[in-house]
Amino acid sequence: MPPEPYRTPSCPTCAAPHVEQVRICELCEEPFVPGVAGAGACDPCLRKASRVVARAAAEQPAPRHTRAVLRWLPVALAVLTVGILSFNTLVFVDTARRLTELRAAPPPAGKHHGKSKGKPKKPPPPKPNVAPPAPPPPREEATLDTTSVPALTSVLAALNPEVHDPDTLLARVQKLREAGLDIFLVRTNLGKNILDGGDLRTRISPVLQGGKTVGVRFSRLGPDSMDALAGVQPGDVLVSINGFGVDSPDRALSGYASSREKGGAVFEIFRNGRRGVLVAHWPK
Repeated sequence: MPPEPYRTPSCPTCAAPHVEQVRICELCEEPFVPGVAGAGACDPCLRKASRVVARAAAEQPAPRHTRAVLRWLPVALAVLTVGILSFNTLVFVDTARRLTELRAAPPPAGKHHGKSKGKPKKPPPPKPNVAPPAPPPPREEATLDTTSVPALTSVLAALNPEVHDPDTLLARVQKLREAGLDIFLVRTNLGKNILDGGDLRTRISPVLQGGKTVGVRFSRLGPDSMDALAGVQPGDVLVSINGFGVDSPDRALSGYASSREKGGAVFEIFRNGRRGVLVAHWPK
Protein backbone atom coordinates (compact mmCIF):
# COMPACT_ATOMS: atom_id res chain seq x y z
CA MET A 1 0.00 0.00 0.00
CA PRO A 2 1.60 3.36 -0.94
CA PRO A 3 2.32 5.70 1.92
CA GLU A 4 -0.42 8.16 2.73
CA PRO A 5 0.41 11.72 1.72
CA TYR A 6 0.35 14.39 4.37
CA ARG A 7 -0.39 17.97 3.62
CA THR A 8 2.01 20.50 4.92
CA PRO A 9 1.35 24.19 5.71
CA SER A 10 1.44 26.72 2.94
CA CYS A 11 4.83 27.48 1.41
CA PRO A 12 6.21 30.78 2.69
CA THR A 13 7.44 31.59 -0.82
CA CYS A 14 4.54 30.77 -3.11
CA ALA A 15 1.74 30.60 -0.43
CA ALA A 16 0.53 27.30 -1.89
CA PRO A 17 0.17 24.00 0.00
CA HIS A 18 2.73 21.33 -0.93
CA VAL A 19 2.17 17.63 -0.82
CA GLU A 20 5.17 15.55 0.35
CA GLN A 21 5.52 11.80 0.44
CA VAL A 22 5.75 10.67 4.06
CA ARG A 23 7.00 7.24 5.04
CA ILE A 24 6.72 5.19 8.21
CA CYS A 25 10.02 4.58 10.04
CA GLU A 26 10.90 0.88 10.14
CA LEU A 27 12.39 1.23 13.62
CA CYS A 28 10.07 3.54 15.56
CA GLU A 29 7.03 3.19 13.19
CA GLU A 30 6.53 6.94 13.17
CA PRO A 31 5.85 8.96 10.00
CA PHE A 32 8.82 10.93 8.64
CA VAL A 33 9.79 12.79 5.52
CA PRO A 34 12.85 11.08 3.95
CA GLY A 35 15.76 13.44 3.41
CA VAL A 36 17.49 10.95 1.11
CA ALA A 37 15.79 8.89 -1.54
CA GLY A 38 15.38 5.29 -0.42
CA ALA A 39 15.82 5.96 3.32
CA GLY A 40 13.89 3.45 5.42
CA ALA A 41 14.28 5.07 8.85
CA CYS A 42 14.20 8.54 10.29
CA ASP A 43 17.33 10.50 11.15
CA PRO A 44 17.09 10.01 14.98
CA CYS A 45 16.80 6.26 14.54
CA LEU A 46 19.71 6.17 12.11
CA ARG A 47 21.97 8.11 14.53
CA LYS A 48 20.97 5.86 17.39
CA ALA A 49 21.65 2.74 15.33
CA SER A 50 25.10 4.10 14.33
CA ARG A 51 26.01 4.65 17.99
CA VAL A 52 24.89 1.15 18.90
CA VAL A 53 26.96 -0.40 16.09
CA ALA A 54 30.05 1.65 17.03
CA ARG A 55 29.74 0.69 20.70
CA ALA A 56 29.35 -2.97 19.83
CA ALA A 57 32.44 -2.85 17.59
CA ALA A 58 34.46 -1.21 20.35
CA GLU A 59 33.37 -3.75 22.96
CA GLN A 60 34.09 -6.72 20.70
CA PRO A 61 37.09 -8.60 22.11
CA ALA A 62 40.30 -8.92 20.04
CA PRO A 63 41.02 -12.27 18.33
CA ARG A 64 42.63 -14.99 20.37
CA HIS A 65 45.99 -14.98 18.58
CA THR A 66 46.24 -11.18 18.87
CA ARG A 67 45.72 -11.37 22.61
CA ALA A 68 48.41 -14.03 22.88
CA VAL A 69 50.92 -11.94 20.92
CA LEU A 70 50.26 -8.85 23.04
CA ARG A 71 50.60 -10.88 26.21
CA TRP A 72 53.99 -12.42 25.36
CA LEU A 73 55.53 -9.44 23.53
CA PRO A 74 57.03 -7.75 26.67
CA VAL A 75 58.50 -11.08 27.77
CA ALA A 76 60.11 -11.64 24.35
CA LEU A 77 61.60 -8.15 24.32
CA ALA A 78 63.06 -8.63 27.80
CA VAL A 79 64.64 -11.97 26.83
CA LEU A 80 66.13 -10.44 23.66
CA THR A 81 67.62 -7.53 25.61
CA VAL A 82 69.19 -9.87 28.16
CA GLY A 83 70.67 -11.98 25.38
CA ILE A 84 72.24 -9.00 23.62
CA LEU A 85 73.76 -7.71 26.87
CA SER A 86 75.14 -11.16 27.70
CA PHE A 87 76.74 -11.50 24.25
CA ASN A 88 78.40 -8.08 24.51
CA THR A 89 79.71 -8.98 27.98
CA LEU A 90 81.21 -12.24 26.73
CA VAL A 91 82.91 -10.47 23.81
CA PHE A 92 84.37 -7.83 26.13
CA VAL A 93 85.67 -10.40 28.61
CA ASP A 94 87.23 -12.53 25.84
CA THR A 95 88.94 -9.50 24.31
CA ALA A 96 90.33 -8.42 27.67
CA ARG A 97 91.66 -11.94 28.31
CA ARG A 98 93.41 -12.05 24.92
CA LEU A 99 95.01 -8.67 25.49
CA THR A 100 96.28 -9.79 28.90
CA GLU A 101 97.81 -12.94 27.41
CA LEU A 102 99.51 -10.95 24.65
CA ARG A 103 101.04 -8.53 27.14
CA ALA A 104 102.27 -11.35 29.42
CA ALA A 105 103.71 -13.48 26.58
CA PRO A 106 107.53 -13.29 26.07
CA PRO A 107 108.83 -11.70 22.85
CA PRO A 108 109.17 -14.12 19.93
CA ALA A 109 112.56 -15.68 19.45
CA GLY A 110 114.65 -15.44 16.27
CA LYS A 111 114.32 -17.82 13.34
CA HIS A 112 117.19 -20.07 14.47
CA HIS A 113 116.43 -19.93 18.19
CA GLY A 114 115.22 -23.53 18.33
CA LYS A 115 118.27 -24.93 16.50
CA SER A 116 120.81 -23.02 18.59
CA LYS A 117 119.16 -23.90 21.94
CA GLY A 118 121.76 -25.19 24.39
CA LYS A 119 124.71 -24.17 22.24
CA PRO A 120 126.96 -21.29 23.25
CA LYS A 121 126.71 -18.29 21.04
CA LYS A 122 129.78 -17.42 19.10
CA PRO A 123 131.04 -13.91 19.64
CA PRO A 124 130.85 -11.74 16.58
CA PRO A 125 134.10 -11.34 14.70
CA PRO A 126 135.99 -8.20 15.56
CA LYS A 127 135.50 -5.38 13.11
CA PRO A 128 138.64 -4.34 11.29
CA ASN A 129 140.00 -0.96 12.21
CA VAL A 130 139.00 1.12 9.24
CA ALA A 131 139.92 4.74 9.20
CA PRO A 132 136.94 7.08 8.91
CA PRO A 133 136.46 8.61 5.49
CA ALA A 134 138.22 11.87 4.93
CA PRO A 135 135.98 14.93 5.01
CA PRO A 136 135.22 16.48 1.64
CA PRO A 137 137.44 19.34 0.58
CA PRO A 138 136.13 22.80 1.36
CA ARG A 139 133.81 24.18 -1.25
CA GLU A 140 135.48 26.73 -3.41
CA GLU A 141 133.83 30.03 -3.91
CA ALA A 142 132.32 30.46 -7.36
CA THR A 143 134.44 32.89 -9.27
CA LEU A 144 134.26 34.26 -12.76
CA ASP A 145 137.07 33.93 -15.25
CA THR A 146 138.12 37.54 -15.62
CA THR A 147 140.08 36.90 -18.83
CA SER A 148 136.90 37.22 -20.89
CA VAL A 149 135.74 40.54 -19.44
CA PRO A 150 137.81 43.57 -18.54
CA ALA A 151 136.07 44.31 -15.24
CA LEU A 152 132.71 43.45 -13.68
CA THR A 153 131.66 46.97 -12.84
CA SER A 154 128.15 48.37 -12.91
CA VAL A 155 127.70 51.62 -14.80
CA LEU A 156 124.11 52.05 -13.60
CA ALA A 157 124.95 51.61 -9.92
CA ALA A 158 127.83 54.11 -10.27
CA LEU A 159 125.61 57.00 -11.39
CA ASN A 160 125.86 60.12 -9.26
CA PRO A 161 123.30 60.94 -8.02
CA GLU A 162 121.81 57.46 -7.83
CA VAL A 163 118.87 56.73 -10.12
CA HIS A 164 116.38 53.93 -9.34
CA ASP A 165 113.48 54.69 -11.68
CA PRO A 166 113.25 52.13 -14.54
CA ASP A 167 112.30 54.69 -17.20
CA THR A 168 115.10 57.09 -16.21
CA LEU A 169 117.61 54.24 -16.18
CA LEU A 170 116.46 53.16 -19.64
CA ALA A 171 117.05 56.71 -20.94
CA ARG A 172 120.57 56.66 -19.46
CA VAL A 173 121.25 53.35 -21.16
CA GLN A 174 120.15 54.79 -24.50
CA LYS A 175 122.57 57.70 -24.05
CA LEU A 176 125.44 55.35 -23.16
CA ARG A 177 124.78 53.30 -26.30
CA GLU A 178 124.73 56.46 -28.42
CA ALA A 179 128.07 57.44 -26.83
CA GLY A 180 129.60 54.20 -28.12
CA LEU A 181 129.40 51.88 -25.08
CA ASP A 182 128.76 48.27 -26.18
CA ILE A 183 125.50 47.34 -24.40
CA PHE A 184 122.85 45.01 -25.78
CA LEU A 185 119.30 45.90 -24.74
CA VAL A 186 116.29 43.58 -24.28
CA ARG A 187 112.81 44.86 -23.39
CA THR A 188 109.96 42.75 -22.01
CA ASN A 189 106.37 43.70 -21.19
CA LEU A 190 104.58 41.28 -18.87
CA GLY A 191 100.81 41.15 -18.50
CA LYS A 192 100.68 40.42 -14.77
CA ASN A 193 102.46 41.14 -11.51
CA ILE A 194 105.25 38.59 -11.13
CA LEU A 195 106.30 39.60 -7.61
CA ASP A 196 103.48 37.77 -5.80
CA GLY A 197 105.85 34.95 -4.80
CA GLY A 198 109.40 33.73 -5.46
CA ASP A 199 110.54 30.63 -7.26
CA LEU A 200 112.63 28.45 -4.93
CA ARG A 201 114.18 26.60 -7.89
CA THR A 202 116.49 29.54 -8.71
CA ARG A 203 120.13 29.00 -7.71
CA ILE A 204 122.74 31.77 -7.51
CA SER A 205 126.35 31.98 -6.35
CA PRO A 206 128.52 35.01 -5.55
CA VAL A 207 131.12 36.18 -8.05
CA LEU A 208 134.38 37.48 -6.60
CA GLN A 209 136.84 39.83 -8.24
CA GLY A 210 139.83 41.17 -6.37
CA GLY A 211 138.61 39.51 -3.17
CA LYS A 212 135.27 41.40 -3.24
CA THR A 213 131.79 40.39 -4.34
CA VAL A 214 130.93 42.16 -7.56
CA GLY A 215 127.80 40.23 -8.60
CA VAL A 216 125.92 36.96 -8.55
CA ARG A 217 125.90 34.21 -11.17
CA PHE A 218 122.68 32.34 -12.02
CA SER A 219 123.41 28.61 -12.21
CA ARG A 220 119.75 27.64 -12.44
CA LEU A 221 116.55 29.63 -12.96
CA GLY A 222 113.02 28.76 -11.99
CA PRO A 223 110.66 29.19 -14.95
CA ASP A 224 108.31 31.42 -12.89
CA SER A 225 110.99 33.67 -11.38
CA MET A 226 111.10 37.35 -12.20
CA ASP A 227 114.67 37.05 -13.52
CA ALA A 228 113.81 34.28 -15.98
CA LEU A 229 110.71 36.08 -17.25
CA ALA A 230 112.76 39.24 -17.74
CA GLY A 231 115.26 37.36 -19.95
CA VAL A 232 118.06 36.30 -17.60
CA GLN A 233 119.71 33.03 -18.69
CA PRO A 234 121.78 30.45 -16.75
CA GLY A 235 125.41 31.61 -16.63
CA ASP A 236 124.56 35.33 -16.63
CA VAL A 237 126.23 37.50 -13.99
CA LEU A 238 123.95 40.11 -12.43
CA VAL A 239 125.76 43.27 -11.27
CA SER A 240 122.84 45.66 -10.58
CA ILE A 241 119.07 45.84 -10.44
CA ASN A 242 117.24 49.17 -10.71
CA GLY A 243 120.49 51.03 -10.04
CA PHE A 244 121.30 49.06 -6.86
CA GLY A 245 124.52 47.05 -6.95
CA VAL A 246 124.33 43.43 -5.83
CA ASP A 247 127.68 43.50 -4.01
CA SER A 248 125.81 42.90 -0.71
CA PRO A 249 122.53 41.18 0.22
CA ASP A 250 121.02 44.43 1.52
CA ARG A 251 121.64 46.24 -1.77
CA ALA A 252 120.18 43.33 -3.75
CA LEU A 253 117.06 43.27 -1.59
CA SER A 254 116.70 47.03 -2.03
CA GLY A 255 116.78 46.55 -5.79
CA TYR A 256 114.01 43.93 -5.73
CA ALA A 257 111.95 46.11 -3.37
CA SER A 258 112.33 49.02 -5.77
CA SER A 259 111.08 46.80 -8.61
CA ARG A 260 107.95 46.00 -6.60
CA GLU A 261 107.26 49.69 -6.00
CA LYS A 262 108.04 50.95 -9.53
CA GLY A 263 106.32 48.16 -11.45
CA GLY A 264 109.44 47.46 -13.50
CA ALA A 265 112.99 46.16 -13.25
CA VAL A 266 116.25 47.03 -15.04
CA PHE A 267 118.79 44.18 -14.83
CA GLU A 268 122.41 44.96 -15.67
CA ILE A 269 124.18 41.71 -16.55
CA PHE A 270 127.31 40.28 -18.19
CA ARG A 271 126.76 37.50 -20.72
CA ASN A 272 129.74 35.89 -22.45
CA GLY A 273 131.91 38.90 -21.66
CA ARG A 274 129.43 41.45 -23.01
CA ARG A 275 127.42 43.93 -20.96
CA GLY A 276 123.65 43.85 -21.34
CA VAL A 277 120.56 45.51 -19.90
CA LEU A 278 117.24 43.68 -19.54
CA VAL A 279 114.17 45.88 -18.97
CA ALA A 280 110.86 44.37 -17.79
CA HIS A 281 107.60 46.19 -17.04
CA TRP A 282 104.38 44.82 -15.53
CA PRO A 283 101.20 46.28 -14.00
CA LYS A 284 101.61 47.53 -10.45
